[in-house]
Amino acid sequence: MEAVFSRIAQETTNFALGDEDIWRELYEPLYPDPPSNIAVIRDERYGPAERNRLDVFVPPGDEASRPVLLFVHGGGFFSGDKLWTEKVYSNIGWFFAQNGIITVVANHQLVPHVQYPGGADDMQLVREWIYSNIALDKYGRGSTDKVILFGHSSGGAHIAMNLYAAGDTARVYKEPLFPPVAGAIYLDVPFWFDTRKPLRQKTIRSYYGSDSELIWGPKSPVGLFQRLPDNSPVLDSQKLPIYIGTVEWEVPETADGAVMFFNAYRARSKPSGTLPFFHVVKKHNHLSNVLSIGTKDNSQSRPLLEFIGSCVGRDLSLKL
Repeated sequence: MEAVFSRIAQETTNFALGDEDIWRELYEPLYPDPPSNIAVIRDERYGPAERNRLDVFVPPGDEASRPVLLFVHGGGFFSGDKLWTEKVYSNIGWFFAQNGIITVVANHQLVPHVQYPGGADDMQLVREWIYSNIALDKYGRGSTDKVILFGHSSGGAHIAMNLYAAGDTARVYKEPLFPPVAGAIYLDVPFWFDTRKPLRQKTIRSYYGSDSELIWGPKSPVGLFQRLPDNSPVLDSQKLPIYIGTVEWEVPETADGAVMFFNAYRARSKPSGTLPFFHVVKKHNHLSNVLSIGTKDNSQSRPLLEFIGSCVGRDLSLKL
């Protein structure tokens, strides 16, 4: 593990297109063999698009009303897959399932084949699938009242744009906390976008129809949050606890966005001035923290388990 940390420290905040494969290849040998006691159900369809598919990782035993975690991968809005390789992102499912949490790992539509708010609409569809199916024996008898949403990078942006949809009055209103959500985890999420970067500019132009901040700004995750009606239940920290996670060597755009969202949340949260949980993981970069889940390095997985436990009212002490 120290060799991986040394390589991360050499690169610090540098993260270019293609670097994701470098970090994945460093982490792949660190995962244990797939656990034989976890049932995995692949490629369940949750919506009409080809990429509307999900995998379910079911813990052993016959306990009812288990907590449920939805994980949504990142990839800059234009790439990524729930089954990046045979181990990534199954590492997420295996780890949390071994700690008693039914884990759903979902794909979503990608640019250029989707435009705003299509990614957020995918999140609504997968939430509705969980609500309709996760209590079944086949999927582990999960509780629909103990669902945690967990998004990494652009996956977290889609979750935020779903939960904060009421900030855009042009969208059809849906109750933001139905189906129920017990908490939201935002890991390395770009709540705002730096369109000075050519690739980001191209992606944002495709997704929002314009690269002008006058157009995409109000529809970005932080823009939607700032425009929520005052009576929105997602402003209530007791109804929707929030975890904002970042890393010691975060890419500047995402670091800026995390601070921006932290301050936006503090300005509008209820009870007044309530802070979200904000955690910075040492020694990691924009991708390595999520890749570390399921390895011997528990610097990211342990606080996530503790946060999930606090949301669902049970002790989820680290087992692996």
